[in-house]
Amino acid sequence: MLSAHLSGYATLRRFYDLRDADVSTPPPTQNAKDKEKDSAVTPSLRPKARNRAAASALLILISSSASPISGGLYDSAVETAVPVDVLLPLLGEALVFLNTAQRTLSLRQLYALLAAIEDYETAGALVKGQCEEVLQTTLRAARGDRVPNPEPKAALQKSGSGLGGSVYSLIGSQDFSVSSSVGGQSTEGSAVLVQGGKIEDVQRGWDWRKGFPRGAEGGELVRVLRLGVAREVARCFAEGEVVV
Repeated sequence: MLSAHLSGYATLRRFYDLRDADVSTPPPTQNAKDKEKDSAVTPSLRPKARNRAAASALLILISSSASPISGGLYDSAVETAVPVDVLLPLLGEALVFLNTAQRTLSLRQLYALLAAIEDYETAGALVKGQCEEVLQTTLRAARGDRVPNPEPKAALQKSGSGLGGSVYSLIGSQDFSVSSSVGGQSTEGSAVLVQGGKIEDVQRGWDWRKGFPRGAEGGELVRVLRLGVAREVARCFAEGEVVV
């Protein structure tokens, strides 16, 4: 279980490193010694290749997250590296790869994205409710809203409690708050796990949350995704990519 969750985190970290490579890379320097340091942190991939690598990592995460609800039926026996609870924010990250000047996603990847959307839309109310809770926390963090935390609990709860889930998530932990300490300071009564997510606070390669107002729901995100996927599939066929 530990190796599975570490692989999921590593893939997610890889995606965000690729996403933010442009803004996190320091400007080039003239000093020879500094140039050697720069080469260690300069992205090794060109922008187009970097976007494709980021898209590949993201699609792996989305497929993993949606695997317990394949066909809309929750299967607690399915082991996954990424909990199903975070499916909606992952789908939101895919928006940047749709309707771009140069196509990033292949037809196979578009079908995988569409399959995850279908799995979510046909899933049960409890699974959808958990996904919606994570989405709302993500959007609140983007606007700098402080998450209320009247009664802190432990951060990790069994995902899909009542579903007999076999993966762990943050759902059921009073909006991601924790009753512990970080950096020697107590985090009781705070929303420490969602602080620092405000759009203006951090430079990112892109932030899909900018296009969604406070209170936007998963249904709206899915509708935008469906439209984008339909256009991209049409582009694939228009450009002759018909082999999956």
